[in-house]
Amino acid sequence: MDDFGWEPNDSQWIAGFEGDRRIVLARLGPYQRLFARPRHYVKRVHHRVYELVIEDWEIPLETPSLGNLCTVNASLAIRFQPTLAFAREHIEHLDHLGDHIRQQYRCLLKDAAEAELCHLESVDWLDQGHAFLERSIETLVHELLAIRDIQSRCRCQIEASFAEIDPDRLDEDIASADLARHGIALQILRRRRETLERAARERHEELMLEQRLNLEQQSKLLELLKQETALLREQQQEQVLQAREALLGEETREAEKIDSEIRLKRERLRQEAELKHLEREVSLEEKNERASNYVDVRMHLEREIELLAMERQRLVLEEEIHKTKLDRARGWVVGATKRFSLGKDKDNATPVEGKITRDSNES
Repeated sequence: MDDFGWEPNDSQWIAGFEGDRRIVLARLGPYQRLFARPRHYVKRVHHRVYELVIEDWEIPLETPSLGNLCTVNASLAIRFQPTLAFAREHIEHLDHLGDHIRQQYRCLLKDAAEAELCHLESVDWLDQGHAFLERSIETLVHELLAIRDIQSRCRCQIEASFAEIDPDRLDEDIASADLARHGIALQILRRRRETLERAARERHEELMLEQRLNLEQQSKLLELLKQETALLREQQQEQVLQAREALLGEETREAEKIDSEIRLKRERLRQEAELKHLEREVSLEEKNERASNYVDVRMHLEREIELLAMERQRLVLEEEIHKTKLDRARGWVVGATKRFSLGKDKDNATPVEGKITRDSNES
């Protein structure tokens, strides 16, 4: 338990609201019964259905006076819903259960909450804040309504505002306060001064920390710049060495290229000389071969000419033989015509002569 006399309750209060909660009042003559409306409900003539709605309730709270240096405002917001048990206990108010709850328990909840607000007269809440007191009032309201069969969810809000402290009017403010509040005012001033001093120290520490972080960051940046400069210098040196090596390699390649070109030119000249020598030898061989071929061709032509001359003589001879045969055949035909009479064999003379002529040509 803390200095205020209550235990903080961090668990969430479960209200258990139901959006469609309804009850049924069955009345037959002097007898009546109240029950929750079933899921599959069929309304009877003697039944009357009441809806237990969820309602909101705002209760302003009066806070204790803490002097001119501190002003506290508090309010209580309640969302509630009556249960079947509460409706059975207050069956005569079924038409206005919400108004009945407000009228019946307003003073009870207001007095209980304001009694808890009296803890503000203690100066301990200045360090711990008023959140614990808000939770305590909410829990108290939940319990007061729960034991009366009313489901609820409560929200208490406390706002504390401090006036600006004027050192010239400090004694006047303290003197104007109630005698019972002088201690609270002094405590508020002391806590206020301590808060301001703590805030100033924190700002100073934050400023010093920021300056130290800035110095550390600047030193790190300077170290990084040094490292980058050294790295760039090494890279430049490496690039110079690589450029020198590349230049030497290029010179070596150029020298090798020139030597290779000289060797290739020499080799090409040698090959050209050998080629010219071979061409001369081939030319001589071709001339010799053409000369030998000329003799052979000449002898061949002479033989061909002799053969042609012999063939011509043979043809002339054959033509003479042919003419001789024709002359003989004609002489035979003429002799035959003379032996036979011209009139009798006149029709057969021409065919025989033509036959002899064809036979002569064929032979």
